[in-house]
Amino acid sequence: MKWPWSSLACGTSGTDIRTGLLLSLLALAMISSATASTLQAGTDVQAAIDKAISGDTIIVGPGQYNPFEVDKPLRIVGVGWPVVQATVQTPGITISADSTLVSGFKIKGVPEDSTSKFDYYMQHPATTALRLNLPNAGIIVQGNDVAIQNVALSGAQVGVYADDAVNLSVVNDTFDRCGTGAQLLNCRTGRISNCRLSGCDKSGIDVEHSSGTKAENNSVSNTSNSGILLKESASCSVSNNTASGNKEGIVLWNSTFTDVSRNRVDHSYYGILASGSNNNTILDNVAEDNRRNEIIEGFGIGISLQENSSHNILARNTASRSFNGLELIRGCSYNVVYSNNATDNTHGIRVDKNYNNLIYHNNFVRNTISAYDNSTHNFWNASVGNYYSDYRGTDGDGDGVGDQPYVIPMGNTKSVDARPLIKPCSTAFLNMDELKMALLKYARYDPEEENNAPYRRTGSMIVIGSKRPTSPPEWPDSVPLFS
Repeated sequence: MKWPWSSLACGTSGTDIRTGLLLSLLALAMISSATASTLQAGTDVQAAIDKAISGDTIIVGPGQYNPFEVDKPLRIVGVGWPVVQATVQTPGITISADSTLVSGFKIKGVPEDSTSKFDYYMQHPATTALRLNLPNAGIIVQGNDVAIQNVALSGAQVGVYADDAVNLSVVNDTFDRCGTGAQLLNCRTGRISNCRLSGCDKSGIDVEHSSGTKAENNSVSNTSNSGILLKESASCSVSNNTASGNKEGIVLWNSTFTDVSRNRVDHSYYGILASGSNNNTILDNVAEDNRRNEIIEGFGIGISLQENSSHNILARNTASRSFNGLELIRGCSYNVVYSNNATDNTHGIRVDKNYNNLIYHNNFVRNTISAYDNSTHNFWNASVGNYYSDYRGTDGDGDGVGDQPYVIPMGNTKSVDARPLIKPCSTAFLNMDELKMALLKYARYDPEEENNAPYRRTGSMIVIGSKRPTSPPEWPDSVPLFS
């Protein structure tokens, strides 16, 4: 759903926000029904809400205001940056109605404080357990088709908190020094766009158990954990974001069928990290300068697939100036790593304890070690292999493919790229179906092949065995003993 009041400008401060707010007011005037009214809130926003009817617009002028709840479809528009101060267990704004817009406020939140929450419980024993389980949020959303636009939130345990909301739109907002900026749980078709999030203690954007969420054109910086986290979510999109100085820039955790594209991540331990995540596309991202010194000097990963992340496509990304530009770690299988540029890293790509990944048509340039392959069984070429700037082979027939294989220089697997490229390669157009067909054609390792040995040692025991047959035996036609 495209909100009629959405602005394409990024919400930061000053002129941009005022322009966005003016556009919002003009849009509201055009879409108001003949029966709706525009009301001035006065000094008590809650009283104005109680008097309003569905569809009304309430204008709130500059000043300090108590927390309030929007319990009917209204448009609450702040002019001149009115300030709402949240308190323990009382959000600045609670939205419990569908089809509601809140715009133009500054909300000062309350940080996480278990002692204050316990004191609140002792002073308000009749409060329900559900209410006590909610975080100290700047805004809590409990309705569908809600828009939060041009709002500045600071200091809250969670800036915007939504659970089981449909079509939530968080646009042109700023989040400063919140525990978590925007947190969406069990939500569907939400959108977080053109927001600026900085200094969060946990995550800038936290999307969990949700589907169809779009996080786009946001700037997330200096979070203590993930800039953008998708946990156990599906069919989402993370695009055109900038994540800088976070512990992890963008994280997929047990998430599926999600597109991560055209993002820029830098100065993180992990620029882009997928763990236990399948059937995702990581495309056209730039991960650079992902080196940190807090734990191990110079350690940092550009793009990482970990912990059984499988059936993903990692294509046309740039990973530079990190410890590992690209990596696949522990149980990852059936991934395609295609047409990426790994440049000026300690390791261009590190592959460890995986099988049946297809790595081809990539450029590994000026890395200390181009490739590292350890305890794995992967495939380093399809019809062509990769370009390695340290390859010293020849091309006698001039077909662009080296006559000698490129031996992967590090690791214990003795892997080779049988068709190394003589010149760097590029790809303007991607055919995802062709990549999947190449995976099926070339990545055909059967783990059962590792069981060919007549015996194996397990602790102090020797187990005798053989390879399990995968098809019935075939017998030759019988031949008479005597002719």
